[in-house]
Amino acid sequence: MSIVVSPVLSVLTIGSQGPSVRHLQRCLNAQFETFGVISLISVLVDGFLGPETLSAVKYFQCLGGLPVNGRVDERVWDFAVRGTSGLKVLSIGSDSTEVLAVQQAILRSHIAIKPDGYFGTETEQAVKTYQRQMGLTVNGVVDAQTWDCVVRSRLTDLPCSALLPSLYRR
Repeated sequence: MSIVVSPVLSVLTIGSQGPSVRHLQRCLNAQFETFGVISLISVLVDGFLGPETLSAVKYFQCLGGLPVNGRVDERVWDFAVRGTSGLKVLSIGSDSTEVLAVQQAILRSHIAIKPDGYFGTETEQAVKTYQRQMGLTVNGVVDAQTWDCVVRSRLTDLPCSALLPSLYRR
């Protein structure tokens, strides 16, 4: 039995260059294709993390409820490589920007919720209502299936749409 070791993906920032940046650029384009926004945003696969790729990274971070700082860390890599299954599973006790992103998506679906970034019992109930409304498995946990709906709801809505190139903003 052979063991396949995946390469360690380095932290990338503006000015980074090389094979890791090319891999990131291919992953971003693949995710934008998956989410149906490749006509709105894509990056040239040139191995340089310049302004165009930085803008795409920030938009991508916003979609996943990650801190929008342009820094490609482990959380961004997980989302870029694995899609919504690479986003953190959220449940009671979670406290993060990701929780806030989910709460904002739920609020835009006309479900009452206080967007405070904390996943308490009120958020759990709102997630269940959201899951029921979206035809998902109702378990009150934000898993890959629920994340997919959340991310898709953020594609062209604020705040993420503000990060799209101005040519494509609605």
